[in-house]
Amino acid sequence: MTVSDPVAGLGERGLSIWEAMATEDVPRNALVLEAARLADRLDELDNIIQGKGVLNLMQFRLDMESGEDGEYNVEVKFQNVFSEARQQAIAFSTILSKLAPADAAAKPANVPMPTNVTPLDRIKARGLKKA
Repeated sequence: MTVSDPVAGLGERGLSIWEAMATEDVPRNALVLEAARLADRLDELDNIIQGKGVLNLMQFRLDMESGEDGEYNVEVKFQNVFSEARQQAIAFSTILSKLAPADAAAKPANVPMPTNVTPLDRIKARGLKKA
């Protein structure tokens, strides 16, 4: 899959991640595609958490064999959408950390600033180092 290939099934955020991060490197694109899918999945889970999405949150199981005298046991389980969202976010973060360029992972040298520098000057100095 190359950058110019259409990527079916991606949502708005997933497609923007694909367009921003895909290259001609096939193994990298595999990670980019997974990151894009995870981003869309996280959006869906967030909608569900906010009550806007649809997800089968309950599972019913009827135990017909254990019923005595016409009684049956019904088991109801609720899916834990918060736990799933957390796991998806961890996977998304892991993939993005692998895709980050090496220079973004490098930490700036810890050069001490003079004592007469204001906090605003420190922020400005950090911004200039990144540029």
